[in-house]
Amino acid sequence: MKSLDLFNEKGISNVSLRTISDDLGISIGNLQYHFKKREDIIEALYFQLAEKIDGILFLNENDLLDSFFKTSQQMITIMFEYHFFLLDFVTVLRNNLKIKQHYAVLSKQREKQFLMVVETMMQHNLFRKELLKNEYKTLFQRVEVISNFWFSSVLVQASSLTESVIEDYLLIISQSIFPYLTEKGKKRYIDYFPAQKLES
Repeated sequence: MKSLDLFNEKGISNVSLRTISDDLGISIGNLQYHFKKREDIIEALYFQLAEKIDGILFLNENDLLDSFFKTSQQMITIMFEYHFFLLDFVTVLRNNLKIKQHYAVLSKQREKQFLMVVETMMQHNLFRKELLKNEYKTLFQRVEVISNFWFSSVLVQASSLTESVIEDYLLIISQSIFPYLTEKGKKRYIDYFPAQKLES
């Protein structure tokens, strides 16, 4: 969708319905036949993003840890495709009640799914048992904060986003869970990320 490219390139504040209609080579009236205001387009793109992420949330019982990392990489790849949304995350949620309410529900669902994944990992001796109360719930919250604001953090020091942020994000997330792995889990981790192993 052309509007997605424009939002990613210029940011929400610099893209109006006129900007989109001019880029499409159509009248603004023609565009408004489909989308009355710019926020309707942002909303449509948000639900596209949510649907795409919903489509990849799975765990392969035969390869639990590998599929966890692959799913994380798929998620950030899709988020990169819609990165304008995360760069203006707070603004979008403050200005669109429908998106804010949907995201609140979605976040609770993601937390439940994450904790179920952790429970499965513990059953397969890949994750250790909790040492602190609600330890894995707070882990989810940290991962969620990183996910929501990772692109904004990158732009604090860089002038633009490149696809290298996907691998950087995966490194941060994967190392965030490393302390929670059992010895079996750590071995599987090194098998998946051999380049991260320190030389003896």
